[in-house]
Amino acid sequence: MGWAEYRKRLRGSVASSAAPYGYTLTIWTSGAITAHVQGIPATVHSIAFAGGAILSFMLIGILAFGRPERVLRPPKERDVEIWGAFHLPVVGVAVGLATLIANGVHDAVLCWLLVGFLGTCTYLLLVALQFMVAESRAAPDDGAAGS
Repeated sequence: MGWAEYRKRLRGSVASSAAPYGYTLTIWTSGAITAHVQGIPATVHSIAFAGGAILSFMLIGILAFGRPERVLRPPKERDVEIWGAFHLPVVGVAVGLATLIANGVHDAVLCWLLVGFLGTCTYLLLVALQFMVAESRAAPDDGAAGS
C-alpha cells in the first residue's frame, strides 16, 4: 500500500465531502451574515431558518427525484472532475443572496425563513449545474493521471 493507494482513498474522501462542505459553507455563512444584520436570532427565527432550509430541500428533492419516496434512495452518480467541487461561485451567489435578503427584509421571521429557504435552494440548484458542467468537461479517463 503506497502513495497511489492513498491518493485513491483521498480522492474518495474529497469527492464524498464536496457537496456537504459547500452546503455547510453556504448555510453557516448565510446565517452569520443574517445574524450580523438582524441581530442574534430568537428561537422563532432559528426555527424559521431551519424550516425554510428543510422546505427548500424537500421541494428540490421532489423536483430532482420525481416522487417523495425516491428522495432517500439516490442513484449512483458518475465521478466529477475536481474543479466541479470548488464551490466558490455557488457559495458566493447563495451568500450574496442571503446578504441582500438580510439587508432588505425587515421582518425578522420572514428574513430568517427566506435566508434558509433561498440559501438552500440556490446552493442545490447551482451546484447541480456546476457538477453538470464539470462532468461535460471531464476526460474519459478516471482522472487518475499523474498518480
